[in-house]
Amino acid sequence: MYNKPNTCPSPERRSRPNRRRKAAFPPIFSNYRRRRSKGRRQIDEGAYVDLYDFRSWGIAISVLTLSFIDAVLTGMQLLGGKVQEANPIMNAVIRLGGLYSFLSLKAAMTALPLAIIILHKEWALARHAARLCLWSYILVALYHVYLIVERNSLSGFVRHFA
Repeated sequence: MYNKPNTCPSPERRSRPNRRRKAAFPPIFSNYRRRRSKGRRQIDEGAYVDLYDFRSWGIAISVLTLSFIDAVLTGMQLLGGKVQEANPIMNAVIRLGGLYSFLSLKAAMTALPLAIIILHKEWALARHAARLCLWSYILVALYHVYLIVERNSLSGFVRHFA
């Protein structure tokens, strides 16, 4: 009999590397978004993915930036003496611990819940919560602009440091 050379393709036909590698840490910046956010089966609740798209990072960084701006403008207006902190817990922190304690607690109270929201970014509730946080801080920033323009609430701060 005539023996042909082995012309069959190799049993391994995948051209891409193994996709079951370890999770990336720190998380990878990517614009990749999963097509299905509920998983493979209908009974799957949600999935965790270690790829975070630019929209998720953009919302997170925007919320943190607006929170920082809110804290700084609140501190400046408090030093001006024309406003008082509306949140009773944060008002107590300012009275007892000072401005640096206020800024630290404000950053922690924003960053920790935001990290949980971004971790669960594939869930509809987390996406809505992230957008709600973003719009809330946008409204707070606009309120600060109103206070600065209408009430001239930074004049005491400028006099304090001039």
